[in-house]
Amino acid sequence: MQYWGVNAVQKLNNQIVMRNSTVFKTFIFLFITALTGTVYGQNLDEIISKHVKAMGGGDKLSKLQSLKITAEMDVMNMKVPINTTIIQNKGFRSETTVQGMKVVQVINGNTGWSINPMAGEPKATVLPEEAVKSMSAETDLTGLYNYKEKGYTLTLDGEEDLAGAKVYKVSMTLKNGIRRINYLSKDTFYILKIVVQTTINGQDVKSENTQSDFRQVDGITYPFTSEVTTSAMPGATMALKIQSLEVNPKIDPAIFTMPTH
Repeated sequence: MQYWGVNAVQKLNNQIVMRNSTVFKTFIFLFITALTGTVYGQNLDEIISKHVKAMGGGDKLSKLQSLKITAEMDVMNMKVPINTTIIQNKGFRSETTVQGMKVVQVINGNTGWSINPMAGEPKATVLPEEAVKSMSAETDLTGLYNYKEKGYTLTLDGEEDLAGAKVYKVSMTLKNGIRRINYLSKDTFYILKIVVQTTINGQDVKSENTQSDFRQVDGITYPFTSEVTTSAMPGATMALKIQSLEVNPKIDPAIFTMPTH
């Protein structure tokens, strides 16, 4: 759930790329690395446990099955509405209107499709395998919770200073190989920043999402504001704000099915 801004940005990255069609040394060192790695490993689960508690706790997160998010993105002096619907581990659908054109992107299990008139695709088109791979994790609403059971690999890469905030740097590799770097506040244990690097249409795309304005909805904590930069749009910063968020709404799975006409 803490990745809602990444959802929107990943979708926009795909749109942009589709539209443009382009876009160790000594024993001591090894000893210290191994030693600190052991210490980090002992502390990692404690950090994740505190993070899960900060996000609402395992009892709440285990019952999170669906979300509906209405948000607005401010990018390049444009207000872009984004509506996102997710069923845990099953489906992800986002709808965006850009310059009067409606763009839809959907993940349905291990497949995906899109409607993107900005890329000359006014009808539903199957998403490339690499796009499905990069977006498939968006059906996971609970992030670092239960990560071992999900098959994710986590490493604690140390501590850093992030705009004056002390943070833990936790790298996460998903089952499909996608890697995310999470910066967890040492005070609140919220994720303050996420860095994601994926490959889209043969291009390496890096996105950084700085999260703030954390609020609880039905006992679960969400970041209501994000500022995002992406290598797909150098120099541009996208500001995303949640306008409404519904926890565990009833969702018709049919919305994830690719239209046949």
